[in-house]
Amino acid sequence: MRRSPLLGWAVPAVIVLAIAVYVGGVVSGRWRDPTAARGADGITAYPESTDSEQRKARAELCPLINRPEVLELVEQPATVKGLGTSYDLHSDWHQCAVTLPNSVLRLNVWHGRTRIVDYQKLFPEAQPRAVLGRPAIWTTDPSPMMNSTLNSSTLLVACRADAGGMVEITILRQVVEPGDEAALMRIAERQLPALRGWPG
Repeated sequence: MRRSPLLGWAVPAVIVLAIAVYVGGVVSGRWRDPTAARGADGITAYPESTDSEQRKARAELCPLINRPEVLELVEQPATVKGLGTSYDLHSDWHQCAVTLPNSVLRLNVWHGRTRIVDYQKLFPEAQPRAVLGRPAIWTTDPSPMMNSTLNSSTLLVACRADAGGMVEITILRQVVEPGDEAALMRIAERQLPALRGWPG
C-alpha cells in the first residue's frame, strides 16, 4: 500500500504548531511565573534546567543568537527580556528564542528528513535563496500563534545539499520590516558555521 504524500507533511506541520504555541506563551508572558525572582535587569530568574535536552539547546543554540552584535540586527537597543529553549526528542529538534521588547529572535535546528524542496511545496509563496552555498527559502507570514498579532520573517537553510535537516532563523514582530531578510541572511552567514555539527 502506498503512503499518502500528505503523511510527509504531518511532522513539519506538528513542529510548526509546537513552535507557534511555545513562542505564543513566551511572547504573551503566559508561561512566565509571576512569583519567580527577578534580577536587577528585570529578567525573570529561572533555575538552570536539569533536563539534558534543554541544556543542550541552551548551550549550543542560545550563544549563537543571544549576542549583542546579533540582536542589534533585529532591534536597537538590544535589550533582552527573556530567553527560552524547547525541544522535541522524537524529531531531534531543538530551539532557542530570545525575547526583546518588541520582537523575538528564534533559532531552530532540525535533523529530520524534510528538505527545503519539501517546504517549498508546502509554502509555494516562499522565495528561493542560497546561504553558505546551501539551498534556502525566505518567507513572511502572519504568525500561526493563536490570538497573536505578530508576523514572522523566516529563513530556512538546508544543513547540507538538501538531503534532509535544516536550520530556521525567524524574527517575530508586529510588522515585518524591510530589513528583516537582510538581517536574517547576515545572522545565518555569520553564526551558522559555528553551529555544532554544521557540515563543513
